[in-house]
Amino acid sequence: MTLDLRRHGSVEEDMVFFAMPYGDKELPNGNTENFDDLYEGHFEDWIRNWDLRAERADKVAGTTESAMDVAWSGIDRAGIVVADLSVPSTSVAMELAWALCLRKRLVVIAHKGALVPSNALGQFRVVWYEWSVRGLFELRTSLQSEIEALRRQRREPEMDLRPYMPEDRQRARAKVEEVGEDHIRVRDVRNPRRIAEMHKRDVGYHETIPDQMSQRYHVGRDIPGFFVYRDNVLVFTQQEGEDPWDTWERTYQRGSVFTARVHLVNNAGVWVELPGGGRSRLRQHEAVGLKENDEVPVVIRWVDRVRQRIEIGAANQPATAAVPGPTPSLDDYPRPGERQGATVTVVNESFVLVTLDDHPELPTLALLHARRMSPSLREDLEAGRVTEGRRVVVDVEEVGPSRTKPGRTDIRVREVESELPPESGTVAEASAW
Repeated sequence: MTLDLRRHGSVEEDMVFFAMPYGDKELPNGNTENFDDLYEGHFEDWIRNWDLRAERADKVAGTTESAMDVAWSGIDRAGIVVADLSVPSTSVAMELAWALCLRKRLVVIAHKGALVPSNALGQFRVVWYEWSVRGLFELRTSLQSEIEALRRQRREPEMDLRPYMPEDRQRARAKVEEVGEDHIRVRDVRNPRRIAEMHKRDVGYHETIPDQMSQRYHVGRDIPGFFVYRDNVLVFTQQEGEDPWDTWERTYQRGSVFTARVHLVNNAGVWVELPGGGRSRLRQHEAVGLKENDEVPVVIRWVDRVRQRIEIGAANQPATAAVPGPTPSLDDYPRPGERQGATVTVVNESFVLVTLDDHPELPTLALLHARRMSPSLREDLEAGRVTEGRRVVVDVEEVGPSRTKPGRTDIRVREVESELPPESGTVAEASAW
């Protein structure tokens, strides 16, 4: 069963909601009494005489909602909530928790001898009573006094539980607290009580989706984004505006040439923005001498919508000479057992991705895991000395459909210690060494 725990309307100041047991119950003194008689024969009359209205979940006439839905609605609308903790009751405990959560003006009563949870006693003062003529008379006086005192007080703002709508989203900064393979958990820097998860699908539209979130995020890092509700669950997302990837996939056809603008230069290469807003990177050896705001012709090599990646290269010919090439088939990939030179393209803590000399145009980089590295390369990786552009020699171990990304072909290689081939790496050169 799903409860719709949202605020639905304004507070009815003259309504007093009773969260209390139903029917016959054994009291702490061993006597059995009927709480329906207590409500109908005493509480309702008292409240009516004080020019107020009483409500209890099971006494709302003409409703088709469940008792819990009615209870939530009553507490949501109530100006004051009275909770009776005389006997253990799951429903009363839940209603009390809702009232506390919503910051309701609250009166808690209990029969003498009742076991009130110790962790709740600090939240409110209990009005104790006895089920007798004199005891109920004293309860009437105490209850009236408590209600009148609460109504005279300035009412504090109640909690608003309405879900955030997209137009209400505000920029936030979050600190990464936990990193998993496909998601991270973050905490709002300004509101530490707000915690949410960010999954791969919430990576910003201009960012490449990593194979594992640990490739980009680490514990303690601050990241920008938005806390939003999705299907009544709080999530953290970096996506803003309409998803542009359907348009980019149609616009950036393989082999097309565009004039891109340099927007960032760092140690990883030269980052450029394409017409239409797409972003990609030129490797350092393709972008020597470029600086921010320079314009440079680039050719589209491939677009990976699933990973949000646009692969480009420097265009050394005019746009009219570019002819779109076909999407590579499995025959265009290397065969297991082939040996060739490769260039480190992406560096991670436990692996590197390399570009194969004989297959530089493939839309898939080859995976070289630390377990398949030579001792010297693995030592350099652990020490942080492996950088983009490093040359290695590898044997192709496995080529086949990706087990995690439909439509993609994965390549796995093992490093071998051998004399490096020339960096230009043609098939003829590769076969000669």
